[in-house]
Amino acid sequence: MSEKKTAAHSRKGPGAFPPLPEYIHLPLAGGTRLAARVRPSARARRTRLTLDPRGRLTLTVPEGMPLVLLEQSLPQFLPWLERAWKKHQSGSPEEKLPQNIDLSLPGMSFQVRLDGDLAAGRLVAAQHQEHSASLLVRSGPQRLLLVQSPGLLRLFGPVQDTALCARALRQWCRSMAAMLLPPYLEGLARQGGFMLEKVSVRNQRSRWGSCARARRPGGNARSGGKNTGQNGASLPEMEHRRHNSAAAPASGKAGRWMDTFFRLFSGTDDSGLKPAGHNAADPANAFGDGPAGRISLNWRALLLPLPLLEHLCWHELCHLRHMNHSPAYRAELARYSPDWPECEKALDRAWRSLPWWALPGGDPSEDDA
Repeated sequence: MSEKKTAAHSRKGPGAFPPLPEYIHLPLAGGTRLAARVRPSARARRTRLTLDPRGRLTLTVPEGMPLVLLEQSLPQFLPWLERAWKKHQSGSPEEKLPQNIDLSLPGMSFQVRLDGDLAAGRLVAAQHQEHSASLLVRSGPQRLLLVQSPGLLRLFGPVQDTALCARALRQWCRSMAAMLLPPYLEGLARQGGFMLEKVSVRNQRSRWGSCARARRPGGNARSGGKNTGQNGASLPEMEHRRHNSAAAPASGKAGRWMDTFFRLFSGTDDSGLKPAGHNAADPANAFGDGPAGRISLNWRALLLPLPLLEHLCWHELCHLRHMNHSPAYRAELARYSPDWPECEKALDRAWRSLPWWALPGGDPSEDDA
């Protein structure tokens, strides 16, 4: 892209510095020049260069930083960039679709199959609508249809477009995560006596999850008892929530996927949805221990092995009591996830080894943060 384009959030007012370029180039040994997107940030206190799994560079700079200072800071990144770029090129995952997608939380595995044209897919969806669900993905003039049935994901349309197929799989997996992850997290919250105001599933670019304290402590936080909202730790409880909880989506894509899930899989073994036990003291059944908060989980967490998913949930829940990584926080986390040091390392490895189709950045319009 041309460097004449300028980044937003440039400094304004009398005596303002010239706006920063949208992209800046960094030279590597051998003559290679890499373009890094410049992202001014009001929260940044120093310049930071990052390389995402798809090989895109982002240079985060303090808002209002003059171009001359930015250019002076670039040489410090070159030794790291040489190593990181070499590692990226040697370790990039192969751009191919999966043969199977395993979801450990409900204990399900789906075979991925490339089938016929779009018309054939619509016919299959219409003929088997009681036993399947469909998802239509658009990219310009192209249309691709994903048809889900027990144990099978069938793709119809321009299946030679690997990127479009990957996008369909991401959207499908995110829909499944939006349905399965909140009840699981809330089941753990009840076990530990944590207060939750809201659970969301997002498409973060660089983290498994995040949490924040409630804006109005005690305002709309859930309390103990039967009306605690999304509190399903098993399929029957999730179905009860679907019919009786105001928090459950009644319409829209999430609601349709939830209805389809229970229609297709109501007879499945629900053991995968039950949170495993932990070594903490006997947890209270009611919420109320500590401040309420909101937790956001990355949809890719649904691809984690169940023990790692459970650890991730405890990691975020414990932040509701300690919004840092202090010794007090680590002691709290150890109560619920005794092997937390090993689990943290495993989470890092899992992020670095995400399959190609699930990598963040495949379509910037999908990103949340």
